[in-house]
Amino acid sequence: MGHAKKKENKSKQEEKVHKDRFISNILLVSVLAFLIYSLFLTGVIKISPNGNNTNNNDTVEEIDDVEDREKLKITDTLVTSLYKNVELGRSYNALRHYYFYSYDKVFARYMDEAFIKEMALSKLVLTDSNSFSASILEDKYKDIVGNNTTYKNRTFQTQCSIVKYNSTLSNYTVNTDSNCKITKDGNDDYFDKIIEAYKYSDRIEIIARVGYYEEEKELLDEGVYQNTGKIIVKRNMDTDEIIGTFSESLEQVKKIIDYNKLTKYKYTFRLDNNKYYFYSVEVDEK
Repeated sequence: MGHAKKKENKSKQEEKVHKDRFISNILLVSVLAFLIYSLFLTGVIKISPNGNNTNNNDTVEEIDDVEDREKLKITDTLVTSLYKNVELGRSYNALRHYYFYSYDKVFARYMDEAFIKEMALSKLVLTDSNSFSASILEDKYKDIVGNNTTYKNRTFQTQCSIVKYNSTLSNYTVNTDSNCKITKDGNDDYFDKIIEAYKYSDRIEIIARVGYYEEEKELLDEGVYQNTGKIIVKRNMDTDEIIGTFSESLEQVKKIIDYNKLTKYKYTFRLDNNKYYFYSVEVDEK
């Protein structure tokens, strides 16, 4: 009888030990799960859609101490030349600036290859033959975006031309439609102004304000409109929010407009091998 009692007590003790271990394991798993969840919330751990850890450079917020940046003059040659590098591509027509400003953020590597080639083409001085070496276009192309995109030689189309690639001669020939009218800078429906520029250890950021305008029209008859001679300026291209209506010329409007009311954009140029290349453009809400 005493032996049976001892056996029962031993069994209860073993059961208690197992129970204590089980509770300890549950607590340990709970603590680990909480820690992992906390790291996930703080961004230390990122999980991609396929379940793998990922480091997405497109979405990581760049944080710099104010002391680490240098404010540049907006008239600095480096600032104006970098901005001009991409401005040439924007200045043709509405499609150009639409490509830049239709999204909250656009990366160079996701841009249409033909769009960047057109920017590069705008920097070439063509001869009467309108033919040029493929290597020249590639050099101009990479002078804008560096290695931020993959370059390929192939035929592409601009607003008024077909730029045909000849793999045998390794050159391009421009065939332009003589009836096509290219929108010149003075007639574009947007204007912009650099307002700030900053230099960091790995990049330069150029801040610009961009305004959109259109000629005011009045309805004369069904489907018939007439220009009033006034200019309507809007906050951005995707809204009807009007900043003002002006009777002055466009050049005068550019001088008197309150640029703080216009949408602000940030251009980023990344440093690579001691040279800066266009990396992205985005709406700057700061």
